[in-house]
Amino acid sequence: MVGYERIDSENREDTPSSYSTLSLSDRTEELSLKWKISTFVMMNLCLFVSYGLFSLPGSFLPLYNLDRNIPIVTTGVILGAVPFCYIFICPLVAKLLDRYSSKGLLLLSTGLVSIVTLGFATLGYVKNNALYISLCLLLRVCQGITGGVIDVVAFAVTAKMFPSNIALTTAIVETSLNCAIATSPYIGAKLYESMSFLMAFVIPAAAIFVVFLTSIVCVKDVSCRKSDTDGSSKGILTDCLIMFPAWHCAFCQTLLNFYIPILAAYTEAEFGKGAVFAGVCLLVNTAGIILIAPFLGQLMDMFNPYIFFVISAFTLPLTYLFLGPSHFLLGLLRPSTTQLLVVLALIGLEMCLACFPSLIIMYDIYKVRYRKMPQSAQNLITSIYCASFPVGAFVGAVSSGILSQYLTFANSTMTMGILAVVESFVLFGFCFAVRRLKNRTEQSGEACPILKPGPTQDMEIYYND
Repeated sequence: MVGYERIDSENREDTPSSYSTLSLSDRTEELSLKWKISTFVMMNLCLFVSYGLFSLPGSFLPLYNLDRNIPIVTTGVILGAVPFCYIFICPLVAKLLDRYSSKGLLLLSTGLVSIVTLGFATLGYVKNNALYISLCLLLRVCQGITGGVIDVVAFAVTAKMFPSNIALTTAIVETSLNCAIATSPYIGAKLYESMSFLMAFVIPAAAIFVVFLTSIVCVKDVSCRKSDTDGSSKGILTDCLIMFPAWHCAFCQTLLNFYIPILAAYTEAEFGKGAVFAGVCLLVNTAGIILIAPFLGQLMDMFNPYIFFVISAFTLPLTYLFLGPSHFLLGLLRPSTTQLLVVLALIGLEMCLACFPSLIIMYDIYKVRYRKMPQSAQNLITSIYCASFPVGAFVGAVSSGILSQYLTFANSTMTMGILAVVESFVLFGFCFAVRRLKNRTEQSGEACPILKPGPTQDMEIYYND
């Protein structure tokens, strides 16, 4: 197993004079805890409303567009524009964090989210379909840009505030995102059915505006700016060991998003249960992530996170083969609603094991290889981690559409399960390579992992006055 020790943040000697230094001593610990918690809570709320907004129309926009004689394929392109934009905007946000205020970026993006939501509300008055489609795409692109900024800023600031609890805080943030994804389509459908297309966007826009106003007061401007002595971080993009956890996270998200577009058709054909039961299945799938994520995050901060990587490499491919289930498992297990619900709940749990350690492992490898973690490198690594999720979502949806044309649900999920087995062997090779790197580093007498024990009183947090 790869050697690993806990994080301790470094004392920085290159702190710009424009920043105040807050040491977590007994005298300031209470105040520090208050602003850290308030900032963390508001970051989660901003992420919740951002992800909730781009998931909100998923339940009613296809029906509304069909009433306007707009093909379902066009609706799919409109809905898919947000994660597609996330892929490209996340790495760019790292550069913005190097230069600009994290609070300013958060407030600007959250305010724009509210304006974009109101823009959607007005589309019901646009009668020309070509103009309506163009405006939908434009607004969804704006959602993708603003959402990507909020995503990266939240993860970067959280990692800066809680360097000894990165896995736990990452798990809590991911829980907020999954809560938004799970609940917002239902909320959107209820608003659309009981009120109107207009109110389905006006009410969420008002809620987002309240979060925006609260963030002005409750969010501290934690500095994530690049230091003059940071140097270049371009080597991260070509470092296979640093990039592999992000690749692994993207692949797992591909597995997670693969069955979503084809699940309703499968449950209808196999069990005579349509979209409602498919929605329940996906809710169970997401509930597994929501309920277990904070607990697993705490364990990952306490123990070696590489252990969770390896466990997921064993369990996730095996569970995925039971999703169909695969033909060679039919003698052991027949398709049933119980089988489907249990397997989807287990996949949700195993996604936590596979994805949540990725960020802290990327930090760990960087520090082992380069000895020091400059802020610009931390910003770039965080943005790559954030981009891995929409990459997986996009690839999963596209591959699902392609394979479902030629294969049954059981055969297509079996194909993805076999790919997961192959990827697991690559993951084992990755762990072996990291262990060799750490052994060489220790033998040469260089500083090793970013994660090592130390009292919290040694940590310093920098924030703008």
